[in-house]
Amino acid sequence: MNKPKGSTNQDNSRQPLHGLRVVDLTHVLAGPFCTTILGDLGAEVTKVERVGVGDMGRKVDPFRNGESYHFAGLHRNKRGVALDLKCEAAKPVLEQLIMRADVLVENFRPGTLEALGFGYERLRELNPRLIICSISGFGQSGPLRDQAAFDLVAQAITGLMSLTGEPGRPPLRAGVPIGDILAGVYAAAAIASALVGRARTGCGCVIDMSMFDSLLSTLTYFAGRYLADRDLLPPVGSGDPKVVPYGVFPAADGYIAIAAYGDQFWPPLCRAIERPDLAADPQLTKAAGRVERRQEIELKLIERLKDKAVAQWCEIFSAVGIPNAPVLNVGAALEHPHTVARRLILEIEHKKCGKVMVVGSPINIDGECVTASAAPGPMLGEHTEQVLSELGYDAAMIARLRSQGAIGSS
Repeated sequence: MNKPKGSTNQDNSRQPLHGLRVVDLTHVLAGPFCTTILGDLGAEVTKVERVGVGDMGRKVDPFRNGESYHFAGLHRNKRGVALDLKCEAAKPVLEQLIMRADVLVENFRPGTLEALGFGYERLRELNPRLIICSISGFGQSGPLRDQAAFDLVAQAITGLMSLTGEPGRPPLRAGVPIGDILAGVYAAAAIASALVGRARTGCGCVIDMSMFDSLLSTLTYFAGRYLADRDLLPPVGSGDPKVVPYGVFPAADGYIAIAAYGDQFWPPLCRAIERPDLAADPQLTKAAGRVERRQEIELKLIERLKDKAVAQWCEIFSAVGIPNAPVLNVGAALEHPHTVARRLILEIEHKKCGKVMVVGSPINIDGECVTASAAPGPMLGEHTEQVLSELGYDAAMIARLRSQGAIGSS
């Protein structure tokens, strides 16, 4: 387990965004996932939340002493400021944060930021070097621009659900909110690229990122087949429409994933299951022949697999180079020796939640995970006074803003 050193954004070679300032106006998941990546890479992220309400993510269980365990882990390496942006007295605070920032990330519905007095033109007036990243369900343009969207909606409308599930059964969404996650990852990559571009031009830019666009980009060869030949591939469960055997199959005590993607894997697989007759069948040496006889092959494979446990088959297939893996539940995956060896579980201390364990960043630089040292997500408004002091506000000014309902504190 990685043990944090108790501070955020340490200045070293493993935190390439150290010194960059990010104003985080995000909520729920897609936007916060993006800014967490930036924070993991060393950026100083100031998360701005509504006074007394905060991010919807604060309502996600489990809870420890009234605080969301989920929020404490997801929002690591951020400082929390509580502002009521509908209060005129709070707007100069946000303006000052923007003027000294490098990046602003928001995932309101399109038009919301403008309605608050912070449209793109106003943001550019405040800071011409600012990189502005807007994340939304459908983007800042197009006929669906103003439609509300969560991950389920995005997976449905981009065709992803039509490819997920078993033949003849209703479509399914992916088990994880891949639309939110992928939009956040794409946004972080776009921001990093924009920072490189700004170093060359001196100018900021506006990034329009959507869950719709992000998920559509995952269609890869499914899209290629349709765009080329109007060919619509059906869902095939855990399998692949053009590869056999490729999928999840039952063994004596569970399920095993077998990915014989390529003709070179067919002979060793036949040897592994002790069916040399299949390897000798000339109709099965190429992928097209195996796809044509998919049901026959899969039934014979299942008949053979039921004789041994998953762990035994994994050992047998690995010995001959067949890509395979046991189908694990979330707990087994988090406790897997490889997870431990890769130091992917981060342990941080939260003021109210206590010990919080979370999956850290997958990014390793110079042999160390960038979240080797991390701080937990802030309590609502935890750093409001600290940030205001850095902006030049004295105690009397802060007290006045609080009395006006413009700011909050933990």
